[in-house]
Amino acid sequence: MAHADFVHLRLHTAYSLSEGAIQVKALAPLCAKNRMPAVAVTDTGNLFGALEISELAASAGVQPIIGCTLAMRETRIDESELGAGPLDEPARIVLLVQDEQGYKNLLELSSRAYLETDSSDTPHVTLDQLRQ
Repeated sequence: MAHADFVHLRLHTAYSLSEGAIQVKALAPLCAKNRMPAVAVTDTGNLFGALEISELAASAGVQPIIGCTLAMRETRIDESELGAGPLDEPARIVLLVQDEQGYKNLLELSSRAYLETDSSDTPHVTLDQLRQ
């Protein structure tokens, strides 16, 4: 059986609120039915479905690619800027995991985005954090 000619590298599931509708449990059979050799799940700001898609996709013969779409700013916003009106939305970057170390790095980045961002700003990472 021939595979599809491409791989989706930016797919959002229901874990990306208001951005994705497909439930993870429905994704693996859909990919297998459409002869997709692999699929990358890149939910926004979280890795909630990573384990679930890894197990379900692999059992359906589809290679799971774990990733995440993170908001990114060049630097952290200075506190004096936080009350000065609405902030521009941060850029978005899609990060894909290549190996176990990459998965650990992505877990850390997604956690830091929420833990180190002021509550009045969109959770994000900085260029310096990506370089580390």
